[in-house]
Amino acid sequence: MPRENSLRKMDFMRSLSPATIATHLFTLLSASALSPYAIAADFGWEQIADVPGSTSNATALSADGSVVVGTISTPDAMGNPMATVTSGFRWTSASGLTSAVAAPFGWTSMSVTDVNSDGSVYVGALFGGSPTQAYRTSITAGTQDLLGFLPGGTFSRATGVSGDGNVVAGWGTSTNGNRAFRWTYDPVALSGIMVELGTSNGRDAFANAISRDGRVIVGALQDSSFRGEAAYWIENDAPVTLGYLPGGDQSTANAVNSDGSVIVGEAVRAGGGVSAFRWTAASGLVDLGRLGLFNSEAVAVSDDGNVVVGRTGRMDGSSSGFRWTEANGMITVDDWLRQSGVALSEDVTSVANAVSADGTVIVGMLRNSKAYIARGAAADPSDPSDPSEPSVPGHSAGIIAVEDYMRSFNGLPRHILVPQQVADLAMNGANSSPLFHRLSAGQRSIWATGDIGAVRNEFGTGPTATGEIGLAYAPTDDVTLRLALGTSYSKADLDLGGFSRVQGSYVLPEASLALAPSVYATLTGFASIGDLSMRRAYLNGTGTDISEGEADTRTLGFRARLDWLDAFEVQSVAFTPYASFTHLTTKTDGYAETGGSFPARFDETKGTSNTLRFGVDARRDLSSSLSLVGRGEIAHRFEDQAPNTRGEILGFSGFDLAGAPIEQTWLRGAIGVQTKSGPLEGQLMLNASSQGEGSYWLSASTRIIF
Repeated sequence: MPRENSLRKMDFMRSLSPATIATHLFTLLSASALSPYAIAADFGWEQIADVPGSTSNATALSADGSVVVGTISTPDAMGNPMATVTSGFRWTSASGLTSAVAAPFGWTSMSVTDVNSDGSVYVGALFGGSPTQAYRTSITAGTQDLLGFLPGGTFSRATGVSGDGNVVAGWGTSTNGNRAFRWTYDPVALSGIMVELGTSNGRDAFANAISRDGRVIVGALQDSSFRGEAAYWIENDAPVTLGYLPGGDQSTANAVNSDGSVIVGEAVRAGGGVSAFRWTAASGLVDLGRLGLFNSEAVAVSDDGNVVVGRTGRMDGSSSGFRWTEANGMITVDDWLRQSGVALSEDVTSVANAVSADGTVIVGMLRNSKAYIARGAAADPSDPSDPSEPSVPGHSAGIIAVEDYMRSFNGLPRHILVPQQVADLAMNGANSSPLFHRLSAGQRSIWATGDIGAVRNEFGTGPTATGEIGLAYAPTDDVTLRLALGTSYSKADLDLGGFSRVQGSYVLPEASLALAPSVYATLTGFASIGDLSMRRAYLNGTGTDISEGEADTRTLGFRARLDWLDAFEVQSVAFTPYASFTHLTTKTDGYAETGGSFPARFDETKGTSNTLRFGVDARRDLSSSLSLVGRGEIAHRFEDQAPNTRGEILGFSGFDLAGAPIEQTWLRGAIGVQTKSGPLEGQLMLNASSQGEGSYWLSASTRIIF
């Protein structure tokens, strides 16, 4: 469960902690006049990674760890370096990776502080442009409720939500000062009621979290000197204070387990300094310790209360996430992962903000200001007999920065693009010279053709090739029929040494018809079956992890082409203008990856390609047996985006990623030779294209006429 910082006068180091800075930043944003255009962009994970200065923080987690919510901070769109716009994110199995924005109510920024058990309801506060106000968003109902204010209040924020999503805890201003509240939703009336919770000795009251059953709200009571005392409320009863650590005079409760029996937070120790605590009715406040001499704070707790996570200070002034169990005591999340077999050459976590119900999944922020998800071993590494952490079948331990992990999906639109590129090469590579294959009435030929080259992308250069053999026959002088059987191969590089590879077989029937003297129409068909192999690489800790999968892919298509043979001649060079249209439909079956700590399952993908080409072939005869040939072409593809990639990160959540933009217009050039020697003819051409990052290939054809 997330927390709200209520202690106002801790030591200097703690006052600079990321959570405290974020709290003050949100307060400042509520009074700022940020640009109304600042939140116009809907930043998804793919875009966040490319926005300079952006940060992300995972703040809460659903019960099973499959839904993560948090905040995304990006620079002000108007270029103001002092202003930051904060939006929210929700990573879910229902809608994949999506952004939440403060619109449509006029606010410019928002926080996302908690999510309910199944991830369908999240809460937080809206800032900027209007008085800061608590909200509750229901994904299933498609609504965003403004929770309003306490009597006489002008500020409210939601800090926790119950497991069913119907009870919200928070705090705000009122005629009595700062007060905690309980807001309860009535599904029949489709509205909610906010109730002010009590206090003692006139102290301000702050609510930081709520139990999953919705009965217990925890937080702190704070006096005029900003000294807080941890407290809890059951239903709407008077607050019960938890006291202090021996010799200390401040405490605050940050989180509570599912039934309210275990409360965690932070408190001042004797002699100064802050330490995480765990409270039960039987034990009272128990100091969970610190790593070294540095402060610690407990931020979240598992449903059974046996796993506590939070932050602990470090000598260099930074912090690390920690995980506490009774068996292990307090260790960093980094060491917990190392004990689970994850390669971490250095510590990477800054804070642990939330933990799944069973204690096996932790989310928070890395030191590089990116949100992370960490999954531990099936059981507590130091206590193999520990039954409190059930296994997660088929998954290994690991930690991923969400933004970096999403980069590993950048190549996934190649589920469609690579098979289509191979099909297009087979039809418009060596087979882009249909008039080379013309025959006279009664003639036959056996021929072979193929292409070999390389395609560049942002990750590197990959090979591509086609090869085919076929038989041609001309029943009349005006008609030439061809049938070819071929094979193809293509490999595209992906991030961190991953790749997308397609290999398969195809059949290519073709018919050319003379419509008029020197004007020929050619219709080409294409049908292929192939195997797609994906090797997806991503960072797991400070090392690289690999997940692999295979799927069948099928492509059907046709090409309609018109050539005007030797339409004109300039300086002994004959020119043949042409136009063609190519249509392809590709389907790649769904598949599940194996290997790696965060494998994924991918749904079936379908996509089409429609490309129009205009060009001119040139030929200069050097002798009766040798000619120089060339080609210039412009191509335009009508689709501007690849199909979406959908699936599930196994053990976590689903995704629905927008397809990559498709380059629509490109140029192609080629130069080569044609030769004749009796019944044997050949053609060799070197091709180059501006498509994508650029590609080049060698086309070769030969035939024997009989």
